[in-house]
Amino acid sequence: MSNQTKQLRKMLKSDQYFVAPCAYDALTAKLIEYAGFKLCGTTGYGMHGAMLGTPDAGLLAFNEVADTYSKMCDAVNIPIIADGEGGYGNAINIIRTVKTFEKIGLSGVFIEDQKIPVNCPFLKKTETISIDEMCGKIRAAIDARKDKNFIIVARTDAPFDEAIERANAYLEAGADMIKPIPLSRKELEAFPTKINGPLHLGFTPGKDINLGLTASDVGKMGYKIITFPMTVLFLSVKAIMEGLKELKESESDDVLLEKMIGFDNYFKFIGKEKLLTLNNKYLFK
Repeated sequence: MSNQTKQLRKMLKSDQYFVAPCAYDALTAKLIEYAGFKLCGTTGYGMHGAMLGTPDAGLLAFNEVADTYSKMCDAVNIPIIADGEGGYGNAINIIRTVKTFEKIGLSGVFIEDQKIPVNCPFLKKTETISIDEMCGKIRAAIDARKDKNFIIVARTDAPFDEAIERANAYLEAGADMIKPIPLSRKELEAFPTKINGPLHLGFTPGKDINLGLTASDVGKMGYKIITFPMTVLFLSVKAIMEGLKELKESESDDVLLEKMIGFDNYFKFIGKEKLLTLNNKYLFK
């Protein structure tokens, strides 16, 4: 078992809530750790944008995702919970998914009860598999993990009343945590009173459901892990869009210096000294 999975299991057992911005590559994972967060999420939404330049429509293949997650895990020392989509197939596929994700250093995964290929609910209406099929996926995931601290999160995209039924069934099947998808503030507030286990919640920028709320607010409601799936992505895209517009107009990056990290500061952040230490230790002069 790894230090990261131990850390995450300890978080799950504590009385505190934890904030996890979501990364879509190794660099953004490093930035999240550098900012002082103790936990990192991942975002299929962001990975589709960064890797394919498309919306989140279930187009990324398992090997593409695993390769990216492996690089993220190598880049940081904090636990990472993966967006496992629908597990990349049926319950048998999930066995491979969990084994692979555990080997590459992830500390947990959430698996959706959507029909495959899954898609972002903001893109089009989602469809769900049966409760029995999803419970089979959860049991397969649990049996596949070697490290008992590796957490299995079951996400349900079902509407409120059905989501509660599914969530409690998934907990009985062995899921460590549930990620419901509230469609209103009322549902967001009610889920913790109806679901008998730890809850994972994702904030969506600017949406009425969470507008004006902080992680502390929903932590007090009963949510244990609060992720920000789109925040890092949207920050990055806006900053780059605006910078490139100025670069096109001025044809010089002098006007952008105040908006960019400095050359030396970037080298320091990205690990220049560590690399030089390794060079001095192992390479011939």
